[in-house]
Amino acid sequence: MLKNLKDPKEAREAMLSLLSTAGTLAGIGIALVGIINTDRGGAPATVADDILLLSALGFLGVCYLIFFAVRNSSADSAWRMLAIIDVVFLGSMTLMVLAGFIVVYTLM
Repeated sequence: MLKNLKDPKEAREAMLSLLSTAGTLAGIGIALVGIINTDRGGAPATVADDILLLSALGFLGVCYLIFFAVRNSSADSAWRMLAIIDVVFLGSMTLMVLAGFIVVYTLM
């Protein structure tokens, strides 16, 4: 998260905001795989497809982690889950950008 979230109410609001973002990015990753495969006319899958699917899976994992962290009553485990959520979200976003670079490189 961008700020140190000591207040549980602020942490909950930030996680719920991140939940919608992660869900949207998971859908975008799946849609991009479909668009890439439609455009190639049945050509074999590339590394970019696999990376996009892995990033979409990571974003889906973030959605589940946020859901469980929001519903968790223990503050200590919620803070640990928040750290895991940050790492998985940033890793998934990095994979999505990497896949974008690979797609652009293969098209040029």
